[in-house]
Amino acid sequence: MTAAINLIMRIRASGGTLTIRGERIRCTLPAKASPLIEELRAMRGEVLLALRQLLPLSSMPRDIRLVHWNLKDSPVRLDGCSVVTDTKRFAITTLEQLRIAMGNPKRWVGWSAAQLVERLDQVGVSVVLVKEVNTP
Repeated sequence: MTAAINLIMRIRASGGTLTIRGERIRCTLPAKASPLIEELRAMRGEVLLALRQLLPLSSMPRDIRLVHWNLKDSPVRLDGCSVVTDTKRFAITTLEQLRIAMGNPKRWVGWSAAQLVERLDQVGVSVVLVKEVNTP
Protein backbone atom coordinates (compact mmCIF):
# COMPACT_ATOMS: atom_id res chain seq x y z
CA MET A 1 0.00 0.00 0.00
CA THR A 2 1.40 3.40 -0.91
CA ALA A 3 1.93 6.14 1.66
CA ALA A 4 -0.74 8.27 -0.05
CA ILE A 5 -3.40 5.53 0.15
CA ASN A 6 -2.39 4.86 3.74
CA LEU A 7 -2.91 8.56 4.55
CA ILE A 8 -6.29 8.58 2.77
CA MET A 9 -7.40 5.54 4.79
CA ARG A 10 -6.24 7.14 8.07
CA ILE A 11 -8.13 10.35 7.26
CA ARG A 12 -11.29 8.38 6.48
CA ALA A 13 -10.87 6.20 9.59
CA SER A 14 -10.68 9.35 11.73
CA GLY A 15 -14.05 10.49 10.36
CA GLY A 16 -12.60 12.88 7.80
CA THR A 17 -13.55 13.26 4.15
CA LEU A 18 -11.54 14.01 1.04
CA THR A 19 -12.95 15.23 -2.26
CA ILE A 20 -11.40 16.53 -5.45
CA ARG A 21 -12.34 19.94 -6.84
CA GLY A 22 -10.40 20.40 -10.08
CA GLU A 23 -6.75 20.34 -9.02
CA ARG A 24 -7.56 20.95 -5.36
CA ILE A 25 -8.20 18.54 -2.53
CA ARG A 26 -10.99 19.49 -0.16
CA CYS A 27 -10.59 17.97 3.29
CA THR A 28 -12.77 18.02 6.40
CA LEU A 29 -11.40 16.53 9.59
CA PRO A 30 -12.51 16.29 13.19
CA ALA A 31 -10.34 18.35 15.56
CA LYS A 32 -8.62 15.27 16.98
CA ALA A 33 -7.25 14.41 13.51
CA SER A 34 -5.91 17.87 12.64
CA PRO A 35 -2.25 16.71 12.63
CA LEU A 36 -3.05 14.80 9.44
CA ILE A 37 -3.41 18.12 7.59
CA GLU A 38 0.38 18.65 7.57
CA GLU A 39 0.92 15.18 6.11
CA LEU A 40 -1.75 15.88 3.50
CA ARG A 41 -0.05 19.16 2.52
CA ALA A 42 3.33 17.44 2.24
CA MET A 43 1.93 14.66 0.04
CA ARG A 44 -0.63 16.71 -1.91
CA GLY A 45 0.42 15.50 -5.39
CA GLU A 46 0.57 11.83 -4.45
CA VAL A 47 -2.73 12.02 -2.58
CA LEU A 48 -4.42 13.76 -5.52
CA LEU A 49 -3.23 11.00 -7.86
CA ALA A 50 -4.32 8.27 -5.43
CA LEU A 51 -7.75 9.88 -4.97
CA ARG A 52 -8.25 9.93 -8.73
CA GLN A 53 -7.41 6.21 -8.88
CA LEU A 54 -9.77 5.47 -5.99
CA LEU A 55 -12.52 7.82 -7.24
CA PRO A 56 -15.07 5.02 -7.70
CA LEU A 57 -14.53 4.12 -4.04
CA SER A 58 -14.82 7.66 -2.74
CA SER A 59 -18.43 7.13 -1.68
CA MET A 60 -18.12 3.94 0.33
CA PRO A 61 -21.36 3.24 2.16
CA ARG A 62 -21.19 4.04 5.88
CA ASP A 63 -21.83 0.40 6.78
CA ILE A 64 -18.77 -0.84 4.88
CA ARG A 65 -15.19 -0.02 5.88
CA LEU A 66 -12.38 -0.49 3.37
CA VAL A 67 -9.51 -2.23 5.15
CA HIS A 68 -7.18 -3.03 2.28
CA TRP A 69 -7.05 -2.27 -1.46
CA ASN A 70 -4.32 -4.13 -3.30
CA LEU A 71 -5.80 -5.61 -6.45
CA LYS A 72 -4.27 -8.77 -7.80
CA ASP A 73 -3.14 -8.95 -11.40
CA SER A 74 -5.68 -10.38 -13.84
CA PRO A 75 -6.77 -13.04 -14.47
CA VAL A 76 -7.88 -14.13 -11.00
CA ARG A 77 -9.64 -17.45 -10.49
CA LEU A 78 -12.35 -17.21 -7.85
CA ASP A 79 -13.55 -20.18 -5.84
CA GLY A 80 -15.95 -22.11 -7.99
CA CYS A 81 -16.05 -21.58 -11.73
CA SER A 82 -15.34 -17.86 -12.10
CA VAL A 83 -12.38 -16.03 -13.59
CA VAL A 84 -11.99 -12.26 -13.20
CA THR A 85 -10.23 -10.53 -16.09
CA ASP A 86 -10.67 -6.92 -14.89
CA THR A 87 -10.07 -6.83 -11.14
CA LYS A 88 -10.75 -3.10 -10.73
CA ARG A 89 -14.13 -3.27 -12.45
CA PHE A 90 -14.97 -6.47 -10.55
CA ALA A 91 -14.10 -4.82 -7.21
CA ILE A 92 -16.12 -1.70 -7.96
CA THR A 93 -19.23 -3.59 -9.12
CA THR A 94 -18.99 -6.05 -6.23
CA LEU A 95 -18.77 -3.14 -3.78
CA GLU A 96 -21.90 -1.73 -5.39
CA GLN A 97 -23.66 -5.09 -4.96
CA LEU A 98 -22.55 -5.08 -1.32
CA ARG A 99 -23.88 -1.54 -0.84
CA ILE A 100 -27.26 -2.66 -2.20
CA ALA A 101 -27.25 -5.80 -0.04
CA MET A 102 -26.46 -3.73 3.06
CA GLY A 103 -29.08 -1.08 2.30
CA ASN A 104 -31.88 -3.46 1.42
CA PRO A 105 -31.27 -6.95 2.82
CA LYS A 106 -34.41 -8.35 1.16
CA ARG A 107 -33.17 -7.43 -2.32
CA TRP A 108 -31.24 -10.30 -3.87
CA VAL A 109 -28.06 -9.27 -5.70
CA GLY A 110 -26.88 -12.79 -6.57
CA TRP A 111 -24.76 -13.33 -3.47
CA SER A 112 -25.10 -12.88 0.27
CA ALA A 113 -23.20 -10.04 1.94
CA ALA A 114 -20.76 -12.56 3.41
CA GLN A 115 -20.16 -14.12 -0.02
CA LEU A 116 -19.57 -10.69 -1.56
CA VAL A 117 -16.99 -9.88 1.13
CA GLU A 118 -15.27 -13.20 0.42
CA ARG A 119 -15.27 -12.58 -3.35
CA LEU A 120 -13.72 -9.13 -2.82
CA ASP A 121 -11.03 -10.67 -0.65
CA GLN A 122 -10.13 -13.10 -3.44
CA VAL A 123 -9.19 -10.20 -5.75
CA GLY A 124 -7.27 -8.26 -3.09
CA VAL A 125 -9.90 -5.99 -1.48
CA SER A 126 -10.65 -6.42 2.22
CA VAL A 127 -13.70 -4.80 3.77
CA VAL A 128 -15.42 -4.99 7.13
CA LEU A 129 -19.19 -4.82 7.53
CA VAL A 130 -20.03 -2.42 10.34
CA LYS A 131 -23.51 -3.81 10.88
CA GLU A 132 -24.72 -7.32 10.34
CA VAL A 133 -27.09 -8.02 7.46
CA ASN A 134 -29.53 -10.90 7.34
CA THR A 135 -29.88 -11.97 3.74
CA PRO A 136 -32.55 -14.31 2.41
